[in-house]
Amino acid sequence: MSTHTYHGTFLDPETMTASEGWLVTEDGSITALESKQPASAGEATRLSGTVVPGLIDSHVHLGFSGEGDPVGTLLKETQNQVVLRALRNLGDHLSAGVTTVRDLGGPYNLSVDLHRAVEAGLLTAPRIVPSGHNITMTGGHGHAFGREADGPDEVRKAARAEIKAGARVIKFMATGGVLTPGVAAGAEAMTEAEMRAGVEEAHKAGLMTATHAQGLAGVKNALRAGIDTIEHGAFDHFDDEAFGLFADPDRPRWLVPTLAAPTGILAHADELPAWMIEKTRPIGVLHLRNVGEAYRAGVRIAAGTDAGTPFNPHGGLPDELALMHGAGMPLDDVFRSVSLEAAGAVGLAGLIGTFRAGAAADLVALDGDPLSDVQAWARPLAVVSRGVRVS
Repeated sequence: MSTHTYHGTFLDPETMTASEGWLVTEDGSITALESKQPASAGEATRLSGTVVPGLIDSHVHLGFSGEGDPVGTLLKETQNQVVLRALRNLGDHLSAGVTTVRDLGGPYNLSVDLHRAVEAGLLTAPRIVPSGHNITMTGGHGHAFGREADGPDEVRKAARAEIKAGARVIKFMATGGVLTPGVAAGAEAMTEAEMRAGVEEAHKAGLMTATHAQGLAGVKNALRAGIDTIEHGAFDHFDDEAFGLFADPDRPRWLVPTLAAPTGILAHADELPAWMIEKTRPIGVLHLRNVGEAYRAGVRIAAGTDAGTPFNPHGGLPDELALMHGAGMPLDDVFRSVSLEAAGAVGLAGLIGTFRAGAAADLVALDGDPLSDVQAWARPLAVVSRGVRVS
């Protein structure tokens, strides 16, 4: 049995209060957060700054490089090269204080195998919630590294195959996307009936679901199909019907905005293909406005970067949090988005993103107070993963 105690100023995302405390861990989990040093806890390790739960990035692509043409690079490389880069990307996340990532698509069942290696203790890396291969229509967004399926029966079978292969979240493509040439980014793709069949299989297996959805029609199709998280939501204003679907009383739904993805592309427009810029430019200010409107309408928002897309590096979650704040989210809700809400969105509510007893002992000490300075997220002083200080 491995026990350890950490002493510092802990900022609790459930109460939004900071206080001195002693956090006791046992075998990688939190035993208690005490206001006085427990007599039986032994010597405590002091953590400077403000200590928060380990950060959660709800949308990454570990196999993507973050270069100008990440999909093209991936398709030209060997499987071993992709794996080696993914390992480096995991290290970049951990150094930034990210102790859990949800990988939403890539080749070779890479994220599932990395997830298994991390859980077996073979890698010191963030916890991974893997989707395996995304499910898309024939020729749809992400088809180069996804699983193509058409019609409810094929989609149902595809979801079952991903579950069998070890996926812990099933991802669908409700619309086209920016990085797939010849596909309109906001256009409807998979139908409501197709996604509903896949969602049913995932939910029967106790798994969460996610969908790439940029246009409003695709967002609504996905929500009506029972999808748990909407990724991007970049085109078109959300309307009252969409807000009503997000507010489903029977099952929580989340928006994962990934504001960093179009921001990276538009900031490097002179270095990228014209077709990519043409598809991204309409997003711009509208994406920020959508996030602000969704927040004010009461939509649950979880932080996620889409890391690995053009000029959107792994470990860049602090930039995403600053963009969310710029879109109109107060700093306390930015904090919730990267802790409590993100934990729910990735299917691990109560197990990460909190100081509750029984949760993972994942911590990051920040140089500053994230409730008064959004840039504090970019200044990690120490990172603890599963009870062990790693950075």
